[in-house]
Amino acid sequence: MSNEGRRLLSHVLPVFLVLLAFSILAMTAPPLTFAASKKAKPEAKPVQKEKDIVINDGNLKAYQKKVEDFVKKGDFDNSLSIMLRIHDYADDVLSTLKAVKAQYEKAVGDQSLPQKDKEDLFIKLTRIGELMPRYATLYNSSTFNLGYLYAKRGETEKARKCLVEFMQTAPFSTGRDSQWMKAKALLLELYGLEGEF
Repeated sequence: MSNEGRRLLSHVLPVFLVLLAFSILAMTAPPLTFAASKKAKPEAKPVQKEKDIVINDGNLKAYQKKVEDFVKKGDFDNSLSIMLRIHDYADDVLSTLKAVKAQYEKAVGDQSLPQKDKEDLFIKLTRIGELMPRYATLYNSSTFNLGYLYAKRGETEKARKCLVEFMQTAPFSTGRDSQWMKAKALLLELYGLEGEF
């Protein structure tokens, strides 16, 4: 090879090697447009899973509103998570009221209990009597809502169980827009018996 050929090769070879290295690097690295588009999109914040919530009378309405909002957005996971806690809360309060009521009624029948204490227990029994329908209604409506949410999630067995329980415990109503009739219609739909009865 001539001197001129060697000189040309000595100038071209480094440039060729740099271009070769760059093209290999470009093929193994992700495209720049992908990285740019990834940065340009705002990161979607994951929906907070409502797992660590505690329902009480102070926040009950706020959580019921959250369930409605989640349902409107089609977020049946978060709405179900909250509704399960509302249902458990109503069940716990009802169980507590029933247990206390039974003990108060026993105590009122006890002849050795002073009259003043009996009168106090009568007042408390009246208050329990006023509270029980409120929590029974909450329990029933949350049972219906669980059935609805399970149906929306495709969990038909759980949906059926909740809807049957609702129909057994909730007051019957022939009103077309009543929860009882809606539960019946949804249950028949799950069984594939729409319009049968």
